[in-house]
Amino acid sequence: MPQLSLSASLVLYKPDLATLERTLLALQEAGRVARGAYMLRLELTLVDNSCDPALHARLGGWLEARRTAMPDWTVRLLLSPGNVGYGRGNNLVIERIKSDYHLVVNPDLFVAPDALREALRFLEENPETGLLTPAVFGEDGERHYLCKRHPTLLIMFLRSFAPKWLQSWFKPTLAEFEMLDCDYDRPIFDVEYPTGSCMFFRTSLLQRIKGFDPDYFLHYEDADIGRRALQVARVIYVPAVRVVHQWARDTHRSWASRLVTIRSGLLYWRKWGGVFSSTPDDVKFSGVEAPSYGTAADVPPAAAIAGTGRRVLVTGANGFIGKAVCADLPSRGYRVLGVVRHNVRMNLQDGSECLSMDEIDAHTDWTGVLEGVDSVVHLAARVHLMRETAADPLAEFRRTNVALTLNLARQAAAAGVRRFVFISSIKVNGEVTPVGQPFNAEDQPHPSDPYGISKYEAELGLLELAAETGMDVVIIRPVLVYGPGVKANFHSMINWLLKGVPLPLGALPNRRSFLALGNLVDLIATCVQHPAAGNQIFLASDGEDLSISGLLRRTAAALGKSARLIPVPVMVLRAGARLVGQEAVMQRLSDSLQVDITKTRRVLGWTPPVRVDDALRETAQHFRWDKG
Repeated sequence: MPQLSLSASLVLYKPDLATLERTLLALQEAGRVARGAYMLRLELTLVDNSCDPALHARLGGWLEARRTAMPDWTVRLLLSPGNVGYGRGNNLVIERIKSDYHLVVNPDLFVAPDALREALRFLEENPETGLLTPAVFGEDGERHYLCKRHPTLLIMFLRSFAPKWLQSWFKPTLAEFEMLDCDYDRPIFDVEYPTGSCMFFRTSLLQRIKGFDPDYFLHYEDADIGRRALQVARVIYVPAVRVVHQWARDTHRSWASRLVTIRSGLLYWRKWGGVFSSTPDDVKFSGVEAPSYGTAADVPPAAAIAGTGRRVLVTGANGFIGKAVCADLPSRGYRVLGVVRHNVRMNLQDGSECLSMDEIDAHTDWTGVLEGVDSVVHLAARVHLMRETAADPLAEFRRTNVALTLNLARQAAAAGVRRFVFISSIKVNGEVTPVGQPFNAEDQPHPSDPYGISKYEAELGLLELAAETGMDVVIIRPVLVYGPGVKANFHSMINWLLKGVPLPLGALPNRRSFLALGNLVDLIATCVQHPAAGNQIFLASDGEDLSISGLLRRTAAALGKSARLIPVPVMVLRAGARLVGQEAVMQRLSDSLQVDITKTRRVLGWTPPVRVDDALRETAQHFRWDKG
């Protein structure tokens, strides 16, 4: 049974003792349940901010009479040097604790019996998580939506001071702030503004960021500590951890409360900025290396796996990705046979052959080609088109992406091919994700366009064939791939930046996953041989998500330029796009699409080897060279 320690701090100011007793008894029951799963040392410190010695003495006597009701906890009462505020009160405990985890809890917050156990389980299983925020409900069972995004100056005004009619007019803006676009029954990643009523910290993280900012007396100290925690760890909402909050909003009760809110809000705004929208790339999990999953004993590292002269057939070998794969695999000991359409020339590496074939379709005879082939990397496809001209696009996509793929795979299985690596698309999962809730490999697919549908149908056919024949099938769903030679929108973006075109995209708060060409090639090579890859689906990205404005800034830096970005509010951009009939373009620019590559890391022991800035620099250099 694992041995852990959990400390907790609870700041009081003239508390209602009946409510406080409920809070303590709930902690006792949750502690008892948690100790059934862990050898757990529990310490609770109550910080009295009441500034009243007589009240403090009465509180001490009251607490002493209830120690026997909390046998699993060591309970202490600390008198603060005055009403120092919520953050400073907690800091009196944080600066001296020696524990694995620390809980900050309000005196009117009642944890569920299994809340501590579930929080510890999640934190133990996810070492990259520094702060866990729970699912909060009212006493009537109603859910409180307390995961929030960065509070801009506009949001602060709307929530605390705007009349109801104005709040109604900005209802979509407020809903986005409260993350109502997310599914609160699923984890939410990288929460910018977690609830301060109940916060489960990894103590090392909490002490590293030096606890709460003492400049806040009350309000926005939780938003501030969430921002700072995100700079060095992950902040994750976990719905399995449930609490009940006897919550009463005090912001409007008096002018004194309003003045405290105004002061804290201005302090937060001066520190973090944002009038109409945030600068999203200032809020990211960036300071900690991604956790390593598996060891050499159970997950062989990719570098230890060599091709040992095995032959790999690569279709679409003359494409953007295919060229890079054919250049890379020989360096790993593989013999590559690249299939291209007729009349296409390729410069091949040592250990590679080029096979020019006539039109490849559902009836192509691959018998001679597959002789002696160990694995197939299938890249040939009809790709997504921005301006579709076919009368029946789905039929055209199916002809290439489904029928051609399954014809090749059947013949590969019959020829004794060991593994078939299929490059699918994230469009199988869908088109859009809420910020903080990325797609993962276990999600139910929801393709919405002909390209995505055709890729999903090919996946289903391949998995069925694998079950029938015993040939391994590996499916990779990449997000947008960029690198030297990239075309389409990414190419246009680089051109705009090089010309110094002013772009009104400086305030887009979205998040998108991208994939460097070098990272995809490395993942493909890993999947060709890794023993754990067979019959698995993997999502692929760089492991770092960017906003469009962040991508523009970092690409401009790679070009040696400054991005000329104008921070136009999203609502203004959308209204302008509607006027000129470009709503679809604006939607693509402002939507988010994130993927979670945890399974890819865990099963394969794989980490993206190419950093985003290095990949952007290489892409930019190739663009300049190509332009002469």
